[in-house]
Parts: sequence; C-alpha cells; structure tokens
Amino acid sequence: MAVTHFHLFTRVLGVLCYVTSILYLIDSFFPSSILKVTYSTFSAILLICALFFLTTMNRVIVLLLLATGTVCLMIEKSDFTLALLGFGENVNLLTLFLLIPLIGTFMSTAGYLSALKEKVLERQKKAGQHPYRLSFILTATMSVLLNFGSMAIVKRIADESFTSYRNQALTLTIMRGFATSMLWSPYFVNVGLVLVLFDVAWFDIGGYGLILACIYIVFCMIMFKKISFEDDPLIEKVDQTPKDHSNQSSICGFVTFCAILIILSFLLDFLLHVRMLTVVSLLAIVLPICFALITNNLKTFIQDVSEQVQTAFIKLKNELAVFISAGFLGMAMSHTDIGNFLSKVLFQASFGSVFFISLFLVILATLLAQIGIHPVIIVIGIGSALSPDQFGVSPEYLALVLLIAWTVSTQLSPFSGQVLMAAKLMDKPTSVIVKQNLLFVSMIGLTLTAVLYSFYVFGWL
Repeated sequence: MAVTHFHLFTRVLGVLCYVTSILYLIDSFFPSSILKVTYSTFSAILLICALFFLTTMNRVIVLLLLATGTVCLMIEKSDFTLALLGFGENVNLLTLFLLIPLIGTFMSTAGYLSALKEKVLERQKKAGQHPYRLSFILTATMSVLLNFGSMAIVKRIADESFTSYRNQALTLTIMRGFATSMLWSPYFVNVGLVLVLFDVAWFDIGGYGLILACIYIVFCMIMFKKISFEDDPLIEKVDQTPKDHSNQSSICGFVTFCAILIILSFLLDFLLHVRMLTVVSLLAIVLPICFALITNNLKTFIQDVSEQVQTAFIKLKNELAVFISAGFLGMAMSHTDIGNFLSKVLFQASFGSVFFISLFLVILATLLAQIGIHPVIIVIGIGSALSPDQFGVSPEYLALVLLIAWTVSTQLSPFSGQVLMAAKLMDKPTSVIVKQNLLFVSMIGLTLTAVLYSFYVFGWL
C-alpha cells in the first residue's frame, strides 16, 4: 500500500510540473500577479519535494544555492513576496524543458521516427554506407527539435541500419553532432536561458550562433580522424534488406511537421510581444495536438503524453531542483551590488582584455562542470552577476560567450546529460569519453572564443 501511495504521490507531482508550466504560459500572454504567485508557489512545493529524491551531492548543491540566495535577500531586506516570486524565476526554462519533449512524443506516436529509420535503411542500401557522416548529420539536424532524445534515436537507427562501424567512435560522433544545436537552436534550454538573462531576442544572436555552429562542424570533421579508443573493435553484421514499407507518406508528414514548426516559431517570435522561449513552448503543445487530430492519432498521443506527464517529476527531479534553486539565487543576486563588484574584479584580473575575459569565462565554466556544478547554475550565476557594460561589450556578445561556455563545458563534464547518455550508449565509463574529448574541447573552446572576439573587434557585436 505504501508503494502504491508513493507512486501516486510522484505522479501527482508530475502533473503539478505541467500545471505550473501552463500557468506560466497563460501569464505570458495575460499577465497577472495572482498567476505569478501561484506558479511560484507550485515551484517552491516541487523544489521541496524534489529535495527528498536527490542524491546527497545534488541536495547539498541545491541547499547551498538556496542559502546563498536567502542571505542576499536578507541583506537587502527584501519582503516575503519577492522571495516567493524568486522560486518562479526559472519556470520559463522548466516550461521549455518539459514541453519540448512533447514534439518527440508525437513524432514517435505518428510513426515519423520509424519511417525515418526505414528511409535511412533504403538510402544506405542505394548510396553505400557512411555511418559516421550520416549519424552526425542526423543528430545535428534532429537535435534541433528533439534535444537529448535525438542521441538515442540516431544510435538506434545506426545499430539497425549499418553493417560495419566502430561503436565507441560512432557514439562520440553522435554526441559531438548533438552539441551543434546548443550554439543556436531556440528549442534548447541554454539558448532560452541567455535570451532571458540578457533580455535579447533570438534574431540578435541566432545568426552568429549559426556561424559558430558551422565552424564547430568543420572542426568536428577535422578532428574525426583523431578519435581513437583503446578497445573499439569493428562491428560487422549481416547486410539487412529494408522491409517493403510504404513510408513515403510518413516521411512527407515528418518534413511537413518540422517545416511548419520551425516557420511558425520564427514568424510568431517576430509578430508576438513574447519571448522565443514562450513561443516554442506553446507550439510544442498546440502543433502536436493539431497534427494528431489531422492524422487520427489523438487518442494514442494523449495516452503517451499522459504517461510522460505522470512520470515527469521522478525522471526530471535533478533538473527541476537545479532550475528552480538557480533561478532563486539569480533573482537574489540581481538585487545586490555583487554584479558590479565581480565585474570590476574580473576586468582587472584579465588586464581589461575582452578576449581574456571571454576565455576565462569559458575555462571557468568548464572547470566548474568537472565537479558537478550544473551549467544552469554557472550561466545564471555569471549572467546575473556580471554586467556587459562594465566590460565594454554588448549583452549579445556576453550571451554568445555563455553559449560557447555551456557547449564546451557539457562536452567534457562527466556529469553532463550528453556525456552520461553517450557513456550509456557505448556501455563505458564517462572518464573514457572525457579523456577522448579533452583535446577536441580545448581546441574548439579556444577557436570559437577567438572567432567571437573577432566579431567584437570588427564591430559586429
């Protein structure tokens, strides 16, 4: 009976996660102080409950964030309402993190992903096998919408499609392909976060992010030959003949869905007076429902979503706790003068060089990520504390620096989502991936920072 009650409790909390997100979306279009207090209260409840499910290390980190934020608010003599609203500061990120996976759920329900797998089978049969190149391209494109889910999906497609490849090299290639989207995709939490922190529009930084992503891709191509694991034998399987499936309509549906989603995202961001983060979160709900109705998949889709909603809390408890507590700390720090102080210290330590400041922030984020400090905490801490004006740079420039810092640090941290996912897919410890990626990350971090600095020198940012 106790176990049953426990599962019921976590499922209710899962539903509460989505209720909180929907209240935030409503408030974005119809601002209300009551709604803000309500979803902030729900966030506080979710955080308190999450503390009981975290590992000791994560619990300590979250409590330290809360304690630091509380001290800041006490020093500034802030009232209770402001403190409560602090728990809702990052509900926008939580909303994006919860709702974007609904896109992948619909694609799976509608059979789009299965059709894509069959298409890959047919393609490799006709054009020959290029497992690493095709896996990289698939991940780089699918991750734009599917986030972490793209890595597992592409790995499954590769396992069932290719007859000759090295498993660890293929998985690392997939992981590097995933990071491409982290530099520009508005469907990623880190991009949404910097847009909010520095109050910039996606159109202000998206183009530069795409340029950095293209440079990153070139680097991946150059560094591919350097991938060499100690124990990574060639996997050879019997050639598979694609089954005779009529999947053309599903592929057309897949392309149509993706095209409409992307077009509407940018169009509505241009037309509406809300952030891109809010637009893509709303579309992640509305568009799958509309397509599910059109394709007669609504019942199955709702069933799949229901299960996803009810298990959300227990699956995402770590991210949930970090997002909420980091938002609370960021809000508290923004009400103090610590930003000006840290900006001056950093400016003096880097001898007033914008390049050295940028490189230092990337290195700092990478080092902190090695000891388990979540990138959300790092970016919010830096973004809330530092003032672009103090360094003589634009908010857009500092936002892009933090995008590079996030991308680089998560490629090397044994605690990051994609490294953990890659380790699981190749059935190896994270240390193997970190060791293999060390040179790549060092070079790409320096190169992207130098390229971004050149944008600043030329007066583009």
